[in-house]
Amino acid sequence: MAPTPPRRGNLVAGVLAGFAAAVVTGLAYGLITGSIERQFGYAAFGIGFAVAVAAFKAGGRSFWLFVISAPLAVGATFFGQLLAVAMIETKDTAESVTDVFLSHFGLLLDAWSSDQSILRYAFLVLAVVGAWAGASRATE
Repeated sequence: MAPTPPRRGNLVAGVLAGFAAAVVTGLAYGLITGSIERQFGYAAFGIGFAVAVAAFKAGGRSFWLFVISAPLAVGATFFGQLLAVAMIETKDTAESVTDVFLSHFGLLLDAWSSDQSILRYAFLVLAVVGAWAGASRATE
């Protein structure tokens, strides 16, 4: 018996799929960026693309899925950047990345903002562009 195809226009399924993709890609981006101690813009584009494609494939065609996918992609990219900063900051200390996130989140945000450059914001914009490209591709 063949599985039943997902219902068209299932906004909740699209949001959940987009959220799952955001968590996975943000985590992967943070781990890779923290390990090599470099950022790369095409990864932020890829995060946005993956989040939108997952949302649109699961939820069907809906303008609201793009409205939800874009901030999810930005949030995933931001989370990845924070994870990378936490990994770099705790590299030579006894403190764990989890401790930094849970106990010293304010200090983590200060460390993230002290190393500001136009590229950090460009990567967040690239995540939105990737979400738009993913939404366009998924609705073809």
